[in-house]
Amino acid sequence: MGRPAPAMDDERPLPGQDAAMIQAQPAEATAVPVRSIAFLAAASFVSAATMRVGDPLVPLVSEEFHVTAGEAGIVVTAFAMAYGICQLLWGPLGDRFGKFKLVTVVMLLSVLTVGCAAFTETMHGLALARLVAGTTAAAVIPLSMAFIGDHVPYGTRQAVLARFLSGQIMGLVFGQVFAGVFADYVGWRGVFVLLAGLYLVVGLLLLRDLLRHRLPPPVLGGGMRPAVLAGRYLDLCRRPLARLVLATVALEGLLFYGTFTFVAAWLRRDYGLDYLVVGAILGFFGLGGLIFAWSVGRMVPRLGERGLVLAGGTGVGVCYAILAFDPPLPAVPVLVTALGLGFYMMHNTLQVNATQMASEMRGLAVAVFASFFFIGQAIGAWLGGGVVDAAGFPALFAGAALLLPVLACTFVARKARLRV
Repeated sequence: MGRPAPAMDDERPLPGQDAAMIQAQPAEATAVPVRSIAFLAAASFVSAATMRVGDPLVPLVSEEFHVTAGEAGIVVTAFAMAYGICQLLWGPLGDRFGKFKLVTVVMLLSVLTVGCAAFTETMHGLALARLVAGTTAAAVIPLSMAFIGDHVPYGTRQAVLARFLSGQIMGLVFGQVFAGVFADYVGWRGVFVLLAGLYLVVGLLLLRDLLRHRLPPPVLGGGMRPAVLAGRYLDLCRRPLARLVLATVALEGLLFYGTFTFVAAWLRRDYGLDYLVVGAILGFFGLGGLIFAWSVGRMVPRLGERGLVLAGGTGVGVCYAILAFDPPLPAVPVLVTALGLGFYMMHNTLQVNATQMASEMRGLAVAVFASFFFIGQAIGAWLGGGVVDAAGFPALFAGAALLLPVLACTFVARKARLRV
């Protein structure tokens, strides 16, 4: 990798962060738009709730449509696949027309795309509805992260991103707990109606903020011609850091969420829990994420990027290993909390790296990052369903326990070589 550009005075890394990652920010990245970021955090809350609402619905869908847990996992796979692939479109569009503006538009469109799931009557119809919802919800979190990357210097970006992601994390809790707790009362159709209402409320708040403030012009011009876009993707793929980060996040999505998707079905089968308790236990994953968001300011100086990735990857591996042996039920919420903490220690560090893969086309770069992550999730849910049907839940948990720490160590080792 070529000699890095010198860091600007206001972009010096926190202790443990890689100075070679620092690049000059756009000229307009001087004032941090706090209120706009808060509204984007609310949008990420709704998008994340839509994303993870499928997890606790897997056993319910399995029973209603008389399919196996592996087959019912399509409600997760369809959303994640559309979410991942559509990043390749939303990223360049955000660079071209404005990230905040595009998030506002897709939030309002998602009122329809998410709400249509409430009117499906078949397993295939539900899968199709989730696919459509994934196409619009896909734009929200990655473009919000890229917007933050445009406006927040690298030295403070991990802390700002972590706090922004507290909205996403609470959305994960809401999606998982709400579906589990209220599915028996309003049904899964009612869950999607409520989500559509949330998209409408937050979308209108974003629209109001958009109309009241003059946003800086889009960072990247050049149109949306296929040849131009292909050139940008090729340029991104030529960068060693980008190749490493993208490969790592794809495998992270495959291994972690390809396993976590089936924790609800495992709790239902092995412990005989009702949906309310299953949803409540899954909500502890978000608690672990919030613990990370609240303590990131202390973790980053003490552990640095390497330490966060190694501790996170090792921690989730240990937790999955314990789950493979059917621990006592009171230990499960603690383990799910630790899974959330470990996951965000590793994933948030990858996110910060993603915002610097190509600062001159940050929307595209972060969108590709998200695309790889969610395509990995989709493949992981498909593979995980096959493992569960063929070998059972312990085999799935044991595989993740072995491979996730290896992935963390590999990323750290290869990242160190890039700086030589």
